[in-house]
Amino acid sequence: METIFDRSTLEELGAGLRGAAIVPGEEGYDEARKAWNLKAHHHPALVVMAAGPADVVAAVRLARDEGLGVGVMATGHGVVSPCDGGVLINTSRMKGVRVDPEARTARVEPGALWTDVIPEAQVFGLAGLVGSSSIVGVVGYTLGGGFGWLGRKYGFHADSMREADVVSADGELLKVSAYEHPDLFWGLKGGSGNFGIVTSMEFALYPLTTVYGGNLFYALEQAAEVLELYSRWVDTLPDEMTTAIAFMNFPPLPELPEHLRGGSFVSVRGCYCGEPLEAGEELLRPCRE
Repeated sequence: METIFDRSTLEELGAGLRGAAIVPGEEGYDEARKAWNLKAHHHPALVVMAAGPADVVAAVRLARDEGLGVGVMATGHGVVSPCDGGVLINTSRMKGVRVDPEARTARVEPGALWTDVIPEAQVFGLAGLVGSSSIVGVVGYTLGGGFGWLGRKYGFHADSMREADVVSADGELLKVSAYEHPDLFWGLKGGSGNFGIVTSMEFALYPLTTVYGGNLFYALEQAAEVLELYSRWVDTLPDEMTTAIAFMNFPPLPELPEHLRGGSFVSVRGCYCGEPLEAGEELLRPCRE
């Protein structure tokens, strides 16, 4: 069933927004609803391009008053279910990042990507628990647990979260931590979603300037041999070494290295964050040989 807002409702909403409200047929609608994951297709009755927490509050309250569902998207990497006929809140414009080098924390808005955080933290010799890609949103990654290349030493990124500002389902802006709304805070730490919309998040950073790591590629025909080696190898590794194994098909694109272009491989990945770095090279030797 198609949802159509009357013009006065949209005008009243738009007058109070710092961002923009876009309905189907208007310029920018398709771009505003498009997710990075091209398998996800949102068809909302309204997209609110939020520019701050007040915009998120206004969008949630409108959806509540109209009896509509709410979806939220920053990059659209991890779309669980599409927002069809509801209000989609796009937070990609909210990209603020602030690093506190003394407290060793970072505070980010929901549109911030890891690629926005990494250089700000690295200036002070600090790092967050980034995953396998730096172009995902920090908040969405964290709400899903967030296990990355420093994970065996420091754990899930959700465990590094200190507090968050959250818009609840009834449109209230809450400060959530282990001391305020602790049950909601517990739910946010890896619960994936549906507990509210995070408008900012503070998390711990860790002293780190250099790691040793990368990807090793083997012909797909070697998969059984590689898996057998990997299963024995990981039993010998310290917590400072985080690893993964992946099967990868590369498209025949000219920008890829020629030896990978159009091929299928099994890849062993490793990242060592201990001291000295040469120890990481030695730990990877069985796989390189």
